[in-house]
Amino acid sequence: MEATDKQHQLKKDKVPFWKKMAYAAGGPVDILGIWVLVSIAYQVFNMELKLPPTYVAIILMSLRLWDGILDPIMGWVSDNTRTKWGRRRPYILIGAILAGLTYPLIWWFPRDLSQIQIMFWVIGFGILFYTFFTVWSIPYQSLLMEMTPDYNERTRVTEFRSYFQTLTGFVNGWIWWLSMLPIFFIVKNGEEVASPLNGMRYISIIIGAIIIILGIIPALFVKERYYETDFVQNQKKIKLVEGFKETFSNRPFMILSLLTIFFLMGQAIFDGYGRYVGTYYVLGGDWSEGAKFAGYGTVVYTIFSLMFIPIFRKLSEKYGKKKVLILAISLAIFSYATTWWTFTPKNPWLMLLNTVFIGAGYAGLWLMLPSMQIDIVDYDELKTGERREGSFASIYSWILKLSFMVGFLISGPLLELSGFDANLGSEQAEGVYTNMRIGFLLLPVLSLSIALFLLTKFPITSAKAAEIRVALEERRGEV
Repeated sequence: MEATDKQHQLKKDKVPFWKKMAYAAGGPVDILGIWVLVSIAYQVFNMELKLPPTYVAIILMSLRLWDGILDPIMGWVSDNTRTKWGRRRPYILIGAILAGLTYPLIWWFPRDLSQIQIMFWVIGFGILFYTFFTVWSIPYQSLLMEMTPDYNERTRVTEFRSYFQTLTGFVNGWIWWLSMLPIFFIVKNGEEVASPLNGMRYISIIIGAIIIILGIIPALFVKERYYETDFVQNQKKIKLVEGFKETFSNRPFMILSLLTIFFLMGQAIFDGYGRYVGTYYVLGGDWSEGAKFAGYGTVVYTIFSLMFIPIFRKLSEKYGKKKVLILAISLAIFSYATTWWTFTPKNPWLMLLNTVFIGAGYAGLWLMLPSMQIDIVDYDELKTGERREGSFASIYSWILKLSFMVGFLISGPLLELSGFDANLGSEQAEGVYTNMRIGFLLLPVLSLSIALFLLTKFPITSAKAAEIRVALEERRGEV
């Protein structure tokens, strides 16, 4: 009888293949909505339009700050919504459509604007886009937490989304190169020249269409498993301030959030500096070569990320999510620590070695973090008696954006403090490249080392997660 019950439970916990695919279809929207602007911002606004690096940092910081403020509010609204279609799906549908329609507006500013006017245009229309993007993204992330109560099946669902996001990241890695294709050339001083800005104007229209098409699929085909229970249907309304206090009093969540801050802050600094060290120091300021190597790096990253996603998923089932995440962060630290020797003008191809370890490490990171976050929601339900997926998804999303905001806030001024001047091309003043390379190595390694230390304090293991599930089902029944 016990064996039969266990088989029934395992079957019940399993998310069907088609439903995993429907949820994963929304993964590219997350990448396109956040990472394209981040990956191309310095090339367009600093390298082409000559905005100071601090202006670019202000743009990215302002947008992260805005949707970081909006995220917790949207999570609270989502948790307290009651409709016949669920708590999340109406927002996912509406948010995808409006976000897709407003995304191109970020790029279509008049060419005769001053530098500060360009900055305010991008911030203004960026805020409009990210308002609608948040309406989509927070319910979408919350939906992941409602698909299965099983510890390992949660990672399998995340695995499907990781494949979609990794492939989208592959395209994102070539965005700079795509934006400089001859079809997007402009006439300047009587000659046709590459213009990443002009390329992004037309690419943004395609991205907007993709956001709409893929963004609505989870709303149409993925049901909210927990919402269908009387436990959630009859749950009292969650107060905004009290919900914040409860979330921030959750010890596992705070540990996961802090390690995420340090990891992503290090990543933001590494990515920001990497564009300049690679393009100007290693490749002599050649934009075309810089774009190509960004693309080559994306190929390497995608191959190794796709290779390691299933490996890390299997390792997590055997050894637990925490140990896998420790391994993933260690791989990233190794990659960052070797840049002094691999980023060299003598052999530019050595830069791709770093990408091998980054691709493997980030695969484990983005596979484990969302899955571990779901386990924290169970931990919180045991403590508070409430299902608050939206609150945790929104505040964690805010944490992600805070991390990048701090990273970008540091990157821009530090780049200027190093003495770098985009107007000088590859002929920088003496000592500038040394300053850039030191910051490129030390700051990310230090940041990730702190994240690794914090991870050792994370308390939820596979055994602990099983205990929590048993206790929850005894109290409110199965879902």
